[in-house]
Amino acid sequence: MTKRLIEIDDELLASAQDALGTSGVSDTVRAALSSAVVARARAAEVEWLVNGGLAEMADKDRRDDVWR
Repeated sequence: MTKRLIEIDDELLASAQDALGTSGVSDTVRAALSSAVVARARAAEVEWLVNGGLAEMADKDRRDDVWR
């Protein structure tokens, strides 16, 4: 883990702490970074679904093959 010195807007920090349920600066930054990673993964999953990620499940024969 690397220690970093950064400037953080106090109002933005307070809003993030309220949204994330955190109290310390480090906990808030860690939670915010984690939240960003999870949001990106969730968006990728939604895109996969929108682009037919579950197309095999629409066809009964193919669905049966998937579950075997």
